[in-house]
Amino acid sequence: MKLPPLPKPSLLARLSLVLTSGLAIVAGFALASLLFVVLLIAGVAVAGWLWWQYRRLISQARRAAPEIIEGDYTVEAAHPLLEDQRAPTNPATRPRHNGCHE
Repeated sequence: MKLPPLPKPSLLARLSLVLTSGLAIVAGFALASLLFVVLLIAGVAVAGWLWWQYRRLISQARRAAPEIIEGDYTVEAAHPLLEDQRAPTNPATRPRHNGCHE
């Protein structure tokens, strides 16, 4: 089945097609630009609000910071012991553990 040939568009139809296509492209760019500006303003507003909250939080943290206490200190070297000094040294007086054999 063969379709009948379409009529050739007139010069006025072709000009109107070019004009409406151009207007649609221009309207699309305008709408995209407007959307970009709106989102950019919203992003700047949110970033400004977050910066303001961060600034307020930092000032609260500085006010709540403890005072620096000045003083002297000495560092003592700790020598770890390899045996328990609390245990009796005589093996006969050591307490027996129930169920544990050494």
